[in-house]
Amino acid sequence: MVLSRKWLEVELERSDTGVRAAAQGSRGEHPVPHLLPAVTLEQLSRFATLAEKAAARAEPLGEGLKQAQIFYQALFQQGLEEVLFRLREASGDEQVLLRLMIHDAALQAFPWEALCEPETTLSFLGSSPDVLLVRGVRSTDPWQPREVEGAVRVLAIAPSAESALTGLRAALHDSIESGEIEWLDPLVGARARLPYLFDGLKRGPTPHIIHFIGHGSVDEKGAPQLLFEDAEGQEVGVSVELLAQQLRTDFRRDLRLIVLDACEGARPGVLASAAEWLARTGADAVVAHLWPVKADLARVCSRAFYQALTNASSSRGDVARSLQDARLTVLGAFQGSAEAFSPVLYLRGQDSTLFDFQRRKVAPPRITHSPVRANEPAPPALSHLLERPFTLLLGDSLPEQSTLFEGFRTLLREKIEENVGAVPPGLSMSALAQRYALCFGEENLFYEFQNMFGHAADSLSFLRGMAREIPPGVHITLLRFPLLEIALADSQPERRIHVIQPPGPGGGDIPTVMRHEPGEQRWTQLMEVPESFDPQREIIVLRLYRGYLPPNLFNRPMLTEDDYLLGIGELKDILSSPDLADLLLSVLNTRPAFLLGLSIWTWHHRMLLYRLFGKRPLPLGSLVVLDPAEAERTMWLRGQSLPGRQGVQVLEMSTAELMAYFQEPPVQEAIR
Repeated sequence: MVLSRKWLEVELERSDTGVRAAAQGSRGEHPVPHLLPAVTLEQLSRFATLAEKAAARAEPLGEGLKQAQIFYQALFQQGLEEVLFRLREASGDEQVLLRLMIHDAALQAFPWEALCEPETTLSFLGSSPDVLLVRGVRSTDPWQPREVEGAVRVLAIAPSAESALTGLRAALHDSIESGEIEWLDPLVGARARLPYLFDGLKRGPTPHIIHFIGHGSVDEKGAPQLLFEDAEGQEVGVSVELLAQQLRTDFRRDLRLIVLDACEGARPGVLASAAEWLARTGADAVVAHLWPVKADLARVCSRAFYQALTNASSSRGDVARSLQDARLTVLGAFQGSAEAFSPVLYLRGQDSTLFDFQRRKVAPPRITHSPVRANEPAPPALSHLLERPFTLLLGDSLPEQSTLFEGFRTLLREKIEENVGAVPPGLSMSALAQRYALCFGEENLFYEFQNMFGHAADSLSFLRGMAREIPPGVHITLLRFPLLEIALADSQPERRIHVIQPPGPGGGDIPTVMRHEPGEQRWTQLMEVPESFDPQREIIVLRLYRGYLPPNLFNRPMLTEDDYLLGIGELKDILSSPDLADLLLSVLNTRPAFLLGLSIWTWHHRMLLYRLFGKRPLPLGSLVVLDPAEAERTMWLRGQSLPGRQGVQVLEMSTAELMAYFQEPPVQEAIR
């Protein structure tokens, strides 16, 4: 993409008597530097205070308007004004980029965006039809637009402002629904705490935009910090320089914009300095605020900004033009309120085009059909989960299996007591299977398993309704027979499906991978694990407890205590590929989990959750469905024995009641 925007760079610095301006243009122009006549630092400070107070009252500049005109005229003296005029002529319909280079904290605190052209009342520098005003930074890093062929990915981080996400999510709703923006699962609350923050940043899909909602501070040396919480919930400052380096390392290819949204905004020494640091080394552009803004204005500003930046009809995403549109929207919607001059833009390059949309194709996100049960609406937690991509974690404690497992338990107990001796009451299934294997050998245990379960392929036919709602991504089944996989292939024949089963306990061989191609009837076993998957388009099913592979191929299942201890390792060990494990974990850790058939009383279920999520809490929005007969609700809500000690949403209903929501609504014949 060839960029040809005309620009004018103006360096502003303090002098003994006031402010000095030196400029250069994109065509080699160098007007004579000049002092802003009759402008003192005290005058600038008084105007900044006046503008901030007007913004706090949601009022126009009022008596400050005349001063804003004087400052405008002082900045654009004859030589600089002439260069700007000629650049505007040469630009045609395109606006000139006006880049202010400001390094002094006091000058950074001044709202240059509020300067007003003489003899006008609304021709502010920050909303001019002729120029795009930005604040430049010095950097040795190269810059170029990022080509985006689909949705612009936005990641919100809110260490202690979870409620503020509601307003931001609402502001972006239309853009998300149109497919112009992909709303990544936010890092909020415990997920934004320092033990998990950087790991969460690494594992999620790489964002194009990070929207930070929180607070800033300075350390004892005056260096800017962003405030987060530690593992105990205590507030702690994180060096912006360190954060910028981390972002640069993790997101160099994709991250283009950071928005700092906080009560203290971009106040010098707090988030203004933070914005400059981040624009210098972390992202191409940073938007921050000079003053606090009210929630309703913040939503209006964010909606206008993001809609302009990510609009599908635009060939490129211009951050300066988008912020200018947001200022104009605020000026119009809030009767000229000085709050419009609070958001400021720091830009690293000499063009404000961040995204190249020339080959972009936008499609609304996949929305599942609303589940129906006798014309009743689904519970809100379930409806919300189904509206976005999720991860199904299907356990083996489903009531529909109880008859089979009870029969298997009785068989094992009777054979042990008949040949060895009495069995203590209350043994878990894994302990009973372990005792049988020790007494009679594992081969006999697996023979009894096949004899009991080999004809159970239709015992969980209710999964067929759910299979229609399962999105592309990574899903986990603990069932020993491939009911979920077969239901997926039948319900979504257009989808490529991979089934991965880990090696048996003790390792030593590679995982087994089965593939079902779109439009085909048969399953094919792959000779090696693919180098990569596409979780945005494909369904990947992990069969962590082994057993029958689709269509009905028997493999040794996990049944005994030793199996669970030795056979369930980290994904990187199961897949024999750390890169592939990182890819799948990034999906698991960023999408809400739909937990079904799991019990907090079952030790190997708890252990499995820790193997999958480590010490990180389950993703925001995760939901567990519990049978009302089980007394587990409080423990799941409180997060007892769950990763990160953070709870999940709970829905109590029988499996039959749950599956009724996934039935297709009856088709009514037309009345003749």
